[in-house]
Amino acid sequence: MGYQTEGVRWSIIMLLLLGGAMGWSQEVVPAARAFHVGPLESVSKAGNQIRILEIEYSCKRNDVALNEEKLRQGMRSKKGGVYSQQVVDGDIESLYQTGDYTNVQIVTSPVMVDGEWGVRLSVFVDPRVRVSEVEVKRIRPDGGLDDNLSVKREELMRVHPKPWDTRDAHESAGGAGAVVRNPTVTKAGEILREERLFRDAVAMEECYREKGYKDVRITPKTIDVKGEEAKLVFEVEEGRPGFIEEVCFLGNKEVGAEELMKVVTLKPASSLSSKEESNCFKIEKLEIDLDRLKDLYENKGFLDVQVTASFDRFGEPNNKGEEKESRIDGGAGNSREDLSLVYRIVEGQRYGVEKISVTGNAYFSENDILKELRSNSKRQNVFDQVGLKMIQVDGLTRGRAYSVNGLQASLEILQNMYGREGFREARMERKIEPGVKKGDLDIHFKIAEGEKFKVERIEILGNTATEDSVIRREIELAPGEVFNTLKEKSSKENILKTGLFSNVETYAEETDRPHYQNLIIKVVEKPKELTFGFGVSYFWNGNTERSLVIASHFPFIIMLNFSQNWEAVFGEILESLKQKCRTFLGTAMGWVTREACVPNYSKTWGVAEESEGVSCQKQARQAHRGCGPGR
Repeated sequence: MGYQTEGVRWSIIMLLLLGGAMGWSQEVVPAARAFHVGPLESVSKAGNQIRILEIEYSCKRNDVALNEEKLRQGMRSKKGGVYSQQVVDGDIESLYQTGDYTNVQIVTSPVMVDGEWGVRLSVFVDPRVRVSEVEVKRIRPDGGLDDNLSVKREELMRVHPKPWDTRDAHESAGGAGAVVRNPTVTKAGEILREERLFRDAVAMEECYREKGYKDVRITPKTIDVKGEEAKLVFEVEEGRPGFIEEVCFLGNKEVGAEELMKVVTLKPASSLSSKEESNCFKIEKLEIDLDRLKDLYENKGFLDVQVTASFDRFGEPNNKGEEKESRIDGGAGNSREDLSLVYRIVEGQRYGVEKISVTGNAYFSENDILKELRSNSKRQNVFDQVGLKMIQVDGLTRGRAYSVNGLQASLEILQNMYGREGFREARMERKIEPGVKKGDLDIHFKIAEGEKFKVERIEILGNTATEDSVIRREIELAPGEVFNTLKEKSSKENILKTGLFSNVETYAEETDRPHYQNLIIKVVEKPKELTFGFGVSYFWNGNTERSLVIASHFPFIIMLNFSQNWEAVFGEILESLKQKCRTFLGTAMGWVTREACVPNYSKTWGVAEESEGVSCQKQARQAHRGCGPGR
């Protein structure tokens, strides 16, 4: 038995020697997890355990002084303790989770101390570098750096890079493997991560491009690395801001340039309306314009259209060769670059509607449906997916060009046709197939009619101050009637038009009675307020030596045109406003008393002047007599 125990001991020692040789022969390189070679945990059943006799700490960087006490606190393996490979693995994970190290390796090797064989743990770590300071510098034409950025530094530091996955629990509140939902650029005091710096630079470049700097390049650099800290500098090569001075369309044969110009947002300054922004080039605007041009062509039947864009320099900055002042605030002598934007269009085949067919219909005949599609095809309200707004378009008709929005309009016509008869759950599917001739399309509608419903009852939710009767008189449906979806929609619009509610929702609720549904109307009331306003504006024309004074208090507006006699001007204004305020205040307070039915109405008139208080109180009493239960 003793011989077997001694054999096991020497086997373990040989494994330790082999593990130590392999561990020391490998170069320490950054890795997500280290490869460990160590003794087996299964020792002899006689209770012989391997103890940790030595622990040493080291780092590849000579300029960094390791905090050995901090490392010891992050490890469960202690000098003199029993060796366990499971505990060592846990120590590696624990040191990673502190967020202070980019690479952790623990190598085991045999050692004899005072005649006892045991293990030495060699802990290799690469400490993370923290950012001591962050600067953003502009690269001058001569190669030097300065602070004359065309975009404010504060704005650049507030950008949000796209989220990324990280296993750094120290930087992610959610722990290892969490996703940073709303990251910011690297700031002083944070750990320096190379992949994060790349995302920071990309986000800053996007901020510049939004202001027309299409050629901007930002490079992050770390300098003054001292110990565990380093200075971070984002070097910005701005380029010149681009401004659209010309827009050209090439290849457009069926659609004129004037019509194409109406849908794009990047235009020369001379073509911009008062509601549009400047002609500064922005990449996101260009992407939107490409989608709008494609949408325009597709709604004219050109389903295979291809639109690309390129831009060239449009002339010199100016005729004299001088630099033009940048239009971007904060610029430092950057010359502007005038651009010629060119759209190249390949229109392709124009498709038309040859045939329209319907299946799945039982309540309506196919002739009735096709007749409905023809007669109600004009000016249907649909949602434009590119413009993101409601527009009016015509439905598809045989012999005319196919359009994407026209197909949506035809589906809306069918939905309304069935909705009028109570088929609230009717569903429409469409299928587009090539016709017999090239360029012809056959449109097929497949209808799932569902059940025909009637109204069981109408319930109103959300009204606390408004009586049900006020809402019910705006509803065009009644219990027992066919559940007409068009009347449901117009009822919702009628309720909104009262001005008493900020939001109105309508939906159906199932009942125990077959073929009946409840109409649920949910409202959100506006806060009841009585608003008074007063304002004065003064305009003076030096050529005519006359003044235009506009005075307003809700709901009146007074416009006066005077010569510049200040005493006469404001004297007359104040007298007029005083009289108007008296009259309006009396009327308004009478309205409040009538609406609220205040019993102690005499106290309501404390703000009214004595000369008018009597008549106002009489009006209040008369109004009060008209209020009461049942009125």
